[in-house]
Amino acid sequence: MASENSIGCEIWSVDGDFFEQVLPVDRGAVDELLASTSPDDSVNMVWNDGEDPCLMIALSEGRGVVTLIIDAAFHTLVGSAEVGDVEMMVGGQSIVQPKRLTVSADEVARLIGELPDVEGMLRRYSWHRE
Repeated sequence: MASENSIGCEIWSVDGDFFEQVLPVDRGAVDELLASTSPDDSVNMVWNDGEDPCLMIALSEGRGVVTLIIDAAFHTLVGSAEVGDVEMMVGGQSIVQPKRLTVSADEVARLIGELPDVEGMLRRYSWHRE
């Protein structure tokens, strides 16, 4: 189980295989994991699972959705001013997400490198409250 010092990862491969692993809260470990997966794979990561705050990340096709849960409120990272929607695989299921609420895989790894500084992340980035 993931904690404040680790990140729980679930990977659904394009071939239909499913893998789970726990990584340290470390950008290098996340970079290594992402380098070992196919861009078509669906990767979910959770930091501080079941606690407050909690950071959830869904990645596929080079794009990620980052959601921060604080005091039972959901905040999604605003990645750009892009308009339109993008289809992504999350947990092996297809979803449609506004492009402006997606970020690159590199930005996801950079954010993980900033954990556990959630307050700083709230100040440095734009978030859309659900």
